[in-house]
Amino acid sequence: MLKIIVAIVGSDRPGLVLLVSEVLATQGGQIEEINQTTLKGQFAGLFAINAPNDFDLGLLDQGLKMALTGTGLSYFIAPPSESTDSVPPPAMEPYVISLRGAASPALIPGVTRTVASFEANIDNLRAVTLAEDPAQDEGTTPQVLVLEISVPQAVQQRVFRQALALTAEELGVEISLQHRDIFEALHRL
Repeated sequence: MLKIIVAIVGSDRPGLVLLVSEVLATQGGQIEEINQTTLKGQFAGLFAINAPNDFDLGLLDQGLKMALTGTGLSYFIAPPSESTDSVPPPAMEPYVISLRGAASPALIPGVTRTVASFEANIDNLRAVTLAEDPAQDEGTTPQVLVLEISVPQAVQQRVFRQALALTAEELGVEISLQHRDIFEALHRL
């Protein structure tokens, strides 16, 4: 089986996932996973597709081009890779980092530098700048970051927590790290 990723970006409107998923289905690709979001009126979608080894990427390209003509959407087809289901992934533990503080250009690079230094992978990141808070210092705009990460089991949790705490102190923000199972249990509706 081939693993193919299709990325779609452009102005958001109803029916985009339907439009793209119909093209993929008619080409014979099995949609394994979709991750899509909207941001400031823009749509971004990643479609992970399983396809047989004789899958025709040219037909997929033609189908997407026809379906998306005149929509203002752009697409990218990542080169296929052979399925690696037989290779076990490294042992990882899922965590959630929550960060809150004054918006700053150094905030995202600062925390992601620490995460990367432990060979942890960011699976999902959401950053939201909030309306100015009158209780905060004038001119500061609060920002919230939530990072879902996968941390190698070999990483010492205590050392990782200390590094994140140091980063938070340097950036002047509040930070918390929770195992994803605990985070989800606490935030379940």
